[in-house]
Amino acid sequence: MRPSEDLIKNTVNEMGGFRPAARRLRENGYDISESGIRSMFKRWSDPDAEPDLELEVPIESDIDVRKLIERRIEQFARKSAIHQREQLLPVKCNVDGPIGLGFFGDMHLDDDGTDLAEVLAHVDLFDGSNEGLFAANVGDSFNNWAGRLARLYSEQSTSSAEAIALVKEVLTRISWMFYINGNHDLWGQGGDILAGVLANSALVHKSNKVRLQLNLPNGRNLKIYAVHGFQGKSMWSEVYGAAKKAQLDGEHHDIYVGGHIHTSGYAHGMRPSSGKIWHALQVASYKKLDRYAEELNLDAKDMYNCPVALIDPYAEKPINYIRWEFDPHEAAERLKWMRARWRSGKTVH
Repeated sequence: MRPSEDLIKNTVNEMGGFRPAARRLRENGYDISESGIRSMFKRWSDPDAEPDLELEVPIESDIDVRKLIERRIEQFARKSAIHQREQLLPVKCNVDGPIGLGFFGDMHLDDDGTDLAEVLAHVDLFDGSNEGLFAANVGDSFNNWAGRLARLYSEQSTSSAEAIALVKEVLTRISWMFYINGNHDLWGQGGDILAGVLANSALVHKSNKVRLQLNLPNGRNLKIYAVHGFQGKSMWSEVYGAAKKAQLDGEHHDIYVGGHIHTSGYAHGMRPSSGKIWHALQVASYKKLDRYAEELNLDAKDMYNCPVALIDPYAEKPINYIRWEFDPHEAAERLKWMRARWRSGKTVH
């Protein structure tokens, strides 16, 4: 706190000098020095006197505040427009007739406890060789240990460089409808790595969540709400988080899907106002052997790890619009039969 001019003058007169006056003012909590008082008295006695030191060239800020404000306003408008557009991403499907959509999650490709052979067997089904069969991924394709968890690389046989090679090899075999970054994906430089890997392999690549409307050729649409992990847990239901969101979400999506907790779960219900059915899905992990789960004495609850929604756009009844196969091999076979039936002019009611 700086003292006023009158207080400084009165204190100097009272104390009989600059030094004792400065000491007294500092004792009373003021920020001032003896030299400062001297300079003030000099200026007060001769207002036109030049200071002892002065800048010949004034220091100027390199920030143009007006341009900064204009840039920030434009930047917010652009980000806000993007945010609004991505609330429900429209995706056009050009494949007529029944289609399938498989949901991968938590591959953890570099973990020694992951069933890599099963991963590759499932990936081969979605490489474009099966007409109308698409894939999406809810994240965590590698352990990507970072920070204090980087020590865990000593407990797995796959190095960081080898993990990245696996991620590139596996993820680029599929043209993903969407990929959501998981928590492991985002540690360290993982997000940047995946952005490069998926640049030409994912139609939609986002962190946190994807809300998507798949527009089908006959005018029908399918709404999907996907996140890496839904909030909420229950000892009575592995799919509690997704099912809760489905029942409380006013947007009325058809499918709610998440991963993260390495367990399987499925629930469905009907919206009385529309008669439409919602489907809530919890996707398990390909990581079958988990030391962390063993330490916590957690039971294995991974009944399936790539469930497939079989969608018949021409089905009349809601119960036949979306049906599930929890084994992707069976899903591929059933989809072939559904498409053959559709081509012959037949469809389910």
